[in-house]
Amino acid sequence: MTLTFAVFVALSLLISGGFYVQSHERLDYANLDEGELRQSTLPQLQGLSTRGDWIPHFEELVGYADREIPRDEGILLLPGEDPFYYATGRSPQFPVLLFDHTVNPYSPEELLQIARQRNIRWLIIKQDLQDEDEHVEQERDRITEVLEQDFEQVESLDNYDIYRRKDPMQEPDENEDK
Repeated sequence: MTLTFAVFVALSLLISGGFYVQSHERLDYANLDEGELRQSTLPQLQGLSTRGDWIPHFEELVGYADREIPRDEGILLLPGEDPFYYATGRSPQFPVLLFDHTVNPYSPEELLQIARQRNIRWLIIKQDLQDEDEHVEQERDRITEVLEQDFEQVESLDNYDIYRRKDPMQEPDENEDK
């Protein structure tokens, strides 16, 4: 009797678990099925592959950072780009690496204050998100609106806007108000 019950439970879990895994239900929030399968060309990310232009856009960002952003200057990435620090060999200088409502304990105003205290010089904002959760995009936009007080856009890549901290000694452009 015990063996029959154990086999029945195991079979039930195996069948229902198989359907769950096949459905990708846990990953419904992520855009994983569109586009051609791409592999990373960066040695640090060897073996990484996903569908779409996410990897080529990310590699463009890594190349830009290597060429244009001094290694000792702090960078803030919105809403967060997990492999950036690993791929570039840089050390994060900000206490939060992912900015969505589930893991970020700070308000946009607090984030601005922390960026000032830690002398964060660069802001990188991912435009088209692989995570299709509207809350992540809304949170990114709320934070960006506040951070734009201190940062100005200097470059636009295929999927990333690059901002640099404004020079506080620089006079505002007279034509800006007109």
